[in-house]
Amino acid sequence: MARNFRVHAKEAGDQSLALQLFGDFDASSACELINLLDETLKPSRKVAIDMDGLKTINAFGLDVFLPRMSRLNSTVADIEVTGRFSGVFREE
Repeated sequence: MARNFRVHAKEAGDQSLALQLFGDFDASSACELINLLDETLKPSRKVAIDMDGLKTINAFGLDVFLPRMSRLNSTVADIEVTGRFSGVFREE
């Protein structure tokens, strides 16, 4: 994992979770974020992921994370990605 990667999670009500990402996002960071989402998500939950605290994003990290995020977004949760890197976290 990127040594400086961390996630700050905050409950924003029963059906809402806000995540702020900090540091560098690589494949290990992607796995950590996936594990966090798997542990905390419930059906029909809204999740806001703020990318403003990220310094760099590794392409392999995106390759690991995006397919899983897409599955979660279509089956379990409504995931919204915000911040300066939000565009690279959207699959076209």
